[in-house]
Amino acid sequence: MKSILSLALLVGLGLSATAVEAWDNNNTPPQPSSCGNSTFPASGQTTPAMGTMTHTGATVRDDGFVKAGGPLSYQDNGDGTITDLNTGLMWEKKSADGSLHDVFKSFVWSSPVTDTVWDWIDAINTEVGNGIGFAGFNDWRLPNVRELLSIVDYGRLNPSVNPAFNNNVSPGCTVLTCSAISPVPYWSSTTVATVDVDAWTVEFAAGHVVAFLKSESHLVRAVRGGCVMQ
Repeated sequence: MKSILSLALLVGLGLSATAVEAWDNNNTPPQPSSCGNSTFPASGQTTPAMGTMTHTGATVRDDGFVKAGGPLSYQDNGDGTITDLNTGLMWEKKSADGSLHDVFKSFVWSSPVTDTVWDWIDAINTEVGNGIGFAGFNDWRLPNVRELLSIVDYGRLNPSVNPAFNNNVSPGCTVLTCSAISPVPYWSSTTVATVDVDAWTVEFAAGHVVAFLKSESHLVRAVRGGCVMQ
């Protein structure tokens, strides 16, 4: 129905109908051609909540009962990165070696006098030299809040992530030998609407989304890929 209305509107405006991307028969909007295919990830909960009661005996179709979304699935690429097999996003692994990728390296979001998350991203994208960045890529960026939230595993607690992001951690380990996380807030690239001095973070103790002043220092994790329009 939407495609018919769109065609009629275009004809009425004297525009070419070839520009229309029709919705399918299930009323699903078209996928932008530059975004590729991805699956919305599940939350990670796989068992229903215990002790939930209803006075009518209705079935409690909670998250752990329904298990909607693609099961959380990741691939360690062996080069210091992890690919989310649902979203297709490639994530930077974190280390414990004091490098650019150290799990405890933190930055402010905005400052005229000290290094920010944006200076760190620039360093990641030029890490190797000659225009080559970390793991051979130079399009690393700070994830938006939805992207960052997508790696939370609500079936786990403190840290609330899949073991792909938390394994073999020991002092001095690198992104090639371990995968580290701290259960504290990580910056996203998303500013709080109408509050330009705040930005959203995701903390990985329980998966909360919290806003902080951009002048505060928090942890960082880079991402690349996905549907990027700029």
